[in-house]
Amino acid sequence: MSRAGWSTLSCNRAVAAVMLAVASALVGCGYAMVGGEATTINVAVPLFENRTFEPFLEARITERVKSRLVATGPWRLVNRPGRAHLVIRGAVSGFGTSPVSFDAAHHALEQRVTVTAEVSAVRTGSPEVPVWQGTLSGSADYTELGDSLETRAAKNRAIEEAGDALAQDLVARLTSATAGTRGAEIRDHVPPPVPEPATP
Repeated sequence: MSRAGWSTLSCNRAVAAVMLAVASALVGCGYAMVGGEATTINVAVPLFENRTFEPFLEARITERVKSRLVATGPWRLVNRPGRAHLVIRGAVSGFGTSPVSFDAAHHALEQRVTVTAEVSAVRTGSPEVPVWQGTLSGSADYTELGDSLETRAAKNRAIEEAGDALAQDLVARLTSATAGTRGAEIRDHVPPPVPEPATP
């Protein structure tokens, strides 16, 4: 190969390396690239309401939803709804356990935790525009152990797993609801300005 050919090849490799580095940086910052354009959707998730008697369930489900959003798709979390394109609101409306297996004496060996939440997603603005709403559930099993503390720890892990299943279902539905032109409309919508707090 001629010296000119080697020069062109080296230049092409350098350009490719730079483009790869830029793309990696954008992905690391929470941007997805489609057709060369950033497709990030800013989303706020206020603390869910808890309509059950299970303590702290609203915080645990809210955190599972946030974790799933961070790990999946074009979502970028913001703290204040006024700075978001999309706001997800929810209420944990159901919580229960039911036996799924028994020993010879008919004592429960395994229990199933089920968590249910009513969730809505709206595009910010005045008025807000509904994007998706529905009722979702997640379930997970845990083993009844001899020690009450160990059983409670196993139940807590099952609650986390059930919450994660619910959150995964929610993110899949949101991804479908915001695909294509609907997602472009949400991204192109500029969130209304948030007034700064008055200085005393």
